[in-house]
Amino acid sequence: MGKNFIVHTGSIIKEYLDEIGMSQKECAKRLGISEKHFSNLLNGKSRLTEDVAIKFEKIFHNVPASYWLNYESKYREYLKREEINSEAFNDDELNELDNRFKFSTIFGGLNWDLRKQANEMLKLLRISSFSQFDDVYSNLRVDFMEDGGEKESIAIWLNLAREEVEIQNRDLSSKKYDVTNLINSLDKFKKIALNNDYKSSLQSARKLLNRLGVYLVFCDAVVNSKVRGALTTYKKNPAIYLSGRFKTHDHVWFALMHEIGHLIKHYEPNEPIVTLESDLELDITNNTPKEEEANAFARDFFIDRSTYKKFIESKVFNQKSIEEFAKSQNILPGIVVARLQHDGYISFDMLNYLKNK
Repeated sequence: MGKNFIVHTGSIIKEYLDEIGMSQKECAKRLGISEKHFSNLLNGKSRLTEDVAIKFEKIFHNVPASYWLNYESKYREYLKREEINSEAFNDDELNELDNRFKFSTIFGGLNWDLRKQANEMLKLLRISSFSQFDDVYSNLRVDFMEDGGEKESIAIWLNLAREEVEIQNRDLSSKKYDVTNLINSLDKFKKIALNNDYKSSLQSARKLLNRLGVYLVFCDAVVNSKVRGALTTYKKNPAIYLSGRFKTHDHVWFALMHEIGHLIKHYEPNEPIVTLESDLELDITNNTPKEEEANAFARDFFIDRSTYKKFIESKVFNQKSIEEFAKSQNILPGIVVARLQHDGYISFDMLNYLKNK
């Protein structure tokens, strides 16, 4: 981008929303448009119309519709000049970028050509050139990516999840996160996890996290990201993203408590932590210390360590014994089955009927 670069109209609208403390959900409702449409407008994917500009007058007082329409016109003129003056990607470059940044996977079904997909990917990643990618995402933790998680796929997934934050959550602009309040609420999460429908239980967990000043987003993983979850910051509040890989109650809840463990023990607002598939393997020896600590937190959250040791010593692992042990720990049997499988006491094809989808 040149020195005369201007941001899209949606970025300015976001700033105004932040100033008055209004969520995207509330604004979309007052405008009479869908949250998805409004999200596209805020992310520069949709053009600002005269109708919406006029409706903004009732939300942003003393800001006339002409202000928004003039800015939109200026931005569209800028885009056209950039299009005319910039050097177009050649076919080889587009194919290479497609392979690296998964255009076809992310934008499949939209009937966009590769050039359009490349431009939309730049918007999603919030960069003006693909050459900026490594610098912009240099703070993305990659020290445990030997298992195959690709940095590009992880960055794409993080941004897709980011776009879902205000759609899936309450407005937390007035909520302050306090780690002590989270620790004092841990028993409530264990009770919520007794709901054997993981989707329903996650909705309840999201409501509780929102009350504690934490966002929770469920966003399907991107191919080759091998990502299970992430802890990052959205605006001023912590945000937990879950990918839902291996969509069973035990996997999803272990991933959630793993990220909550990171939140309690390791949270730094400017340092996102991404959890890959290998990081949630309880017997992996090359995990980072932080991943080991988060694993231990999630493991001990569900099952008392000393009681589990006695259960293991009994060497009786059948439906009856597992259900009785689960009842003593106030957890679902599927969590016990998953723990026994991970620890190698039973094979991965045993007792899976006790797990909940």
